[in-house]
Amino acid sequence: MTKSVRAAIPPNLRLRWGGRFASEEDVAWHSHAEIELVLITAGACDISVGTHRLKGTAGAIFVLPAIQAQYQHTHGLTHTTFIGFDAPPGWFDDRPRVLMLGAYDPVQVWMEQLCDWPILRPAPAPDLARQLLELLLRRVRELDRAEGAPRHPAVSRVMDWVEANPAQTATLDDLARIAGVSASHLGALFAADTGGGPLQYLQRRRMERAAWLLDNPYLRVHEVAAACGFEDVNYFVRLFRRHHGQPPGRWRRVKPTTRS
Repeated sequence: MTKSVRAAIPPNLRLRWGGRFASEEDVAWHSHAEIELVLITAGACDISVGTHRLKGTAGAIFVLPAIQAQYQHTHGLTHTTFIGFDAPPGWFDDRPRVLMLGAYDPVQVWMEQLCDWPILRPAPAPDLARQLLELLLRRVRELDRAEGAPRHPAVSRVMDWVEANPAQTATLDDLARIAGVSASHLGALFAADTGGGPLQYLQRRRMERAAWLLDNPYLRVHEVAAACGFEDVNYFVRLFRRHHGQPPGRWRRVKPTTRS
């Protein structure tokens, strides 16, 4: 099958702290410089932040923005696990919300691991924490999609255009005009939705289309490249190898069921 393509982890994505709460008491008004995730592992609580009052029971995870004051209303003995982190502006949607996790959702394990990370000795490499945090935040995006979180119209317009024009080249400014927003705003919207930029999305969709077309033995490699918007076949081959781990010629010789 086709390998997934992942954008580079932003260098300023940072885990700052973690902790656990076990009490029947409320948590008074306070705020953090970091974005916070709070997972209820037992009991129930509400969290007021801005004009929102979010309600959750065991298995709920709260997304709480930086700076804004919050108050936790605790309903009986309640246990939570929480972490604070920094993320690049626009890379992660930090609007206040609560999402429900299913049984065995990996978010529960990742939250516990990240909570303990700052006190582990010997200290693990910082990059490992960033990788785990990125996995967690990508999973939160998936939960948003599953709960029907609306996609920004500008992002939808670009995605629809990419699907309808697989062979047409485009610059960031071209995509911004299609979206009807500035290039910088479009970049922030895509980062929050997909974890990468609009050009990364365009390139990924081209590579996925190329892999699909290569399963047709009657198409030559240069024809596949042209169908995916690449005039330079050599550049297409290098890019395909980078994305899929092997050149187009070898890709089409390998049975789809044996690919990894």
